[in-house]
Amino acid sequence: MASRILHAAVTAGLCALFATACSPTAPATPRLDWKACPEKAEFDCTTVQVPVDWAKPAGPKLDLALIRHRATDAEHRIGALLSLPGGPGTSGVDEILAGHKFSPALEARFDIVSLDPRGVKRSNPIRCDAALAAYQPNLVPEQGGRLDEIRDYAQALAQSCRDFTGPLMEHLDAVSVAKDADAVRAALGADKVSIYSRSYGTMAAQEYAELFPKRIRAMVLDSVDDHSLDGRGFVETQASAAQDSFEEFAGWCARETACALHDRDVHAVFDGIYSRAVAGTLRDPQKPEKRLDPSDLSTAATKRLFHPDWAKLADDLRGLADQPPAEALAPTPMPRPSGQPAPWPGVIACSDWQFDLPDQASWEAEWRRQNAVAPTLRAHFAWAGGSICSGWPIAATNPPHRPNVADAPPILVLSSRHDPSTPHEWAVQVTAQTSGAKMLTYDGWGHSVYERSACTTGAADAYFLGLTMPTATNCPAA
Repeated sequence: MASRILHAAVTAGLCALFATACSPTAPATPRLDWKACPEKAEFDCTTVQVPVDWAKPAGPKLDLALIRHRATDAEHRIGALLSLPGGPGTSGVDEILAGHKFSPALEARFDIVSLDPRGVKRSNPIRCDAALAAYQPNLVPEQGGRLDEIRDYAQALAQSCRDFTGPLMEHLDAVSVAKDADAVRAALGADKVSIYSRSYGTMAAQEYAELFPKRIRAMVLDSVDDHSLDGRGFVETQASAAQDSFEEFAGWCARETACALHDRDVHAVFDGIYSRAVAGTLRDPQKPEKRLDPSDLSTAATKRLFHPDWAKLADDLRGLADQPPAEALAPTPMPRPSGQPAPWPGVIACSDWQFDLPDQASWEAEWRRQNAVAPTLRAHFAWAGGSICSGWPIAATNPPHRPNVADAPPILVLSSRHDPSTPHEWAVQVTAQTSGAKMLTYDGWGHSVYERSACTTGAADAYFLGLTMPTATNCPAA
């Protein structure tokens, strides 16, 4: 069933929210009705109504959740800074509620505004069958994984998402989010807006730069996605980036006695753990009755590289390596639908990416290519998304394409040298493809750059505050 916040009625006076131009006689865009957020009264919250399908502005609507942290130096306020969160599935409202996402300098001069993107948390959340959402099919060929079983799962999951979420399932792409962002700009009464985007949020930011270049005051793409890649390029470069970050961890472990695996070959340790995962004898440390599959192992290791948290990764691997021998556990079969909904925004990725994996042989060939570029981790967690999206019955409404940005102001691209999720090479490519863009590289580790050091924060702040691009091309590792 569709969410209660989808409405069929046409709301008068929202012309500026639904189109790029309005007639001179059209009613003005209404002011946003900001109220103290129920979670924290020091922030303001509201909603703005947008079409489910931007091609049908008079059709069903959804209420987009917004949050605002008012400029602390109102007398010198520059304007609004719109923050587009990553994920897919991250709540921008929650990020602001958590506090201090941006420096005091930006909080002083800007109203910091963010949103829960369509399909996320307070903004008509995607809901799918709880049992199916909690399940992950076998993604590893040498463990008996089958593409046809993954596709059966994708079909069942998608049908449940449609049943619980309604027509929004066909309109989750980054182009729609970019148009939502411009609706927010219009509702704020701003001719131009400054935009900060991170990770998956850079997808919508790049689309905004294509669609509304003259409405940008300044834009930062932090840890940017390269949407010009095909499915193969996407998963292989991510796997390679994760392996690169693992090599950095292994080098640290060899140098530092604080590493729990300092006296051991880290690659050999991981290989041994991985072999036990394939055999079904590795246990989840948090749920000993549950086996830890190879894809779970690789994902857990990769996520430790995001911050990065090398010491905890070493502790994790040592604990797994030292597990006592155990009997093999059979794989969990795909569950029957429970009939109960659960939030599952990760499926948004299938709206923006295409993965051409027509049969078992091509799927296994791609797996071997993944293993070749990531010989320790074997694959990136993007492999799960690519495999499932290859059988997703809802066509990608925003397939990969080379960006076409003209008439936009200079855009600042931030990238970490050793990022396990959005590879540095993606930032290089996006910068080269985007007219007037400049890249600043943080010569360190982890995913997301803005808050990494005084150098990275200072460069981005100077750009937002004074529209001054950094003269340097690199910031040293902190």
